[in-house]
Amino acid sequence: MDTRNTLYDVVIIGGGAAGLFLAANLPTSKALLIEHREAAGKKILITGGGMCNLTNTQAKEDFLQHYGSRAQRNFLLPSFQAFPPSSLMQWFEAKGVSLVTREDGKVFPASLDAHEIRDVLVRESKAKILYNSKVSSLSKDGEYFDVQTDSGSFTCKNLVLATGGMSYPNTGSDGSGYSLAKMLGHSIVPPKPALAAIMVDTYQWKHLAGNAIRSSYAEFHHPGEKKRFLQATGDILFTHDGLSGPLILTASRELKAGDSITFSLLPMENKREVQEDLLALLSSQPKKQVSTILKEAGLVTSLAQQVVRELSLDPTSTPAHLSKAQRQDLIKMVTERRFIIKGIKGFNAAMVTCGGVNLKEVDRNSMQSKVVDHLYFCGEILDIDGQSGGYNLQAAFSTAYCVAEHIQV
Repeated sequence: MDTRNTLYDVVIIGGGAAGLFLAANLPTSKALLIEHREAAGKKILITGGGMCNLTNTQAKEDFLQHYGSRAQRNFLLPSFQAFPPSSLMQWFEAKGVSLVTREDGKVFPASLDAHEIRDVLVRESKAKILYNSKVSSLSKDGEYFDVQTDSGSFTCKNLVLATGGMSYPNTGSDGSGYSLAKMLGHSIVPPKPALAAIMVDTYQWKHLAGNAIRSSYAEFHHPGEKKRFLQATGDILFTHDGLSGPLILTASRELKAGDSITFSLLPMENKREVQEDLLALLSSQPKKQVSTILKEAGLVTSLAQQVVRELSLDPTSTPAHLSKAQRQDLIKMVTERRFIIKGIKGFNAAMVTCGGVNLKEVDRNSMQSKVVDHLYFCGEILDIDGQSGGYNLQAAFSTAYCVAEHIQV
């Protein structure tokens, strides 16, 4: 495709969720989308386990609480007011995509196939899409931007950076957009992995990988500090080298190596009640094996056996065999299991990026740069990160729609 020597109304750099959605909603077809991979929307294809969790029907007043900071929530407010989840759902349905909503509010295509979402976005694009083209430099001379790529140079009135963050770099989100933003005078909040699993020091629970605890209660502490800096309730998943699951993924942006996590192996709203219930079970069934009692309390077999093993109890031990101290140790392990965090999984495993283009330098009402006129940003290149559950894709779509509504052609 010979796209050189053409003055475009808009050039979009990045063919992910934000870039594609913007291209599908542009007020002009005199536009070019530059994607440095051989296909667009690669990260879309792996979201929601390949089923593409588009958004969430969480109540409007609670939706913004699923983003990392007050600054992020304030920044996103106008975009979400202009293009909320209901509007996003209507948009896709109008394009022929049937949607389903789970009991937890997560919205998916009825096909449960992320390819359907990606293909609709590519099909609806009003911009020409140039694949396998890497941007090497950006500059602005007067009212026009000059975009230099290994496929040639392009000129445009409006430039949009929608390059994503650094999570899952093999999908194209390799952080290259940050250097492009810097070329045009923007500052970058240092990126770090978010929605990432944690690795645990001296981890001996590898054989439990795949097992989960529902509605666990967890507290996090910095080294040497008694006061918790974070508490949370949610599901925890055991992995081959540590912990994952919604509770861990959401907390990961706040964690670092050396911190500790103390969590319950059972669903727990009130620690004292759970401890009293466990003690009552042990007292009322003195001749039943401890591991069996733990299973009755709600632990899966392998986890119950692991607790018995870690307490150095005989596998056939019954409450009658336990001293008062051993009973207390057992109850404490079930309600307050503690691990030291060895590290946070890197960008190769993180779902999203914490950090990016400084929000103070972007007009939240239009997504236009406060540094350079007619430069816009949308999606994960911005310093925005939401929790798991469709919140990050909604942010990408809403900020992209905001650009489409305000861009001047």
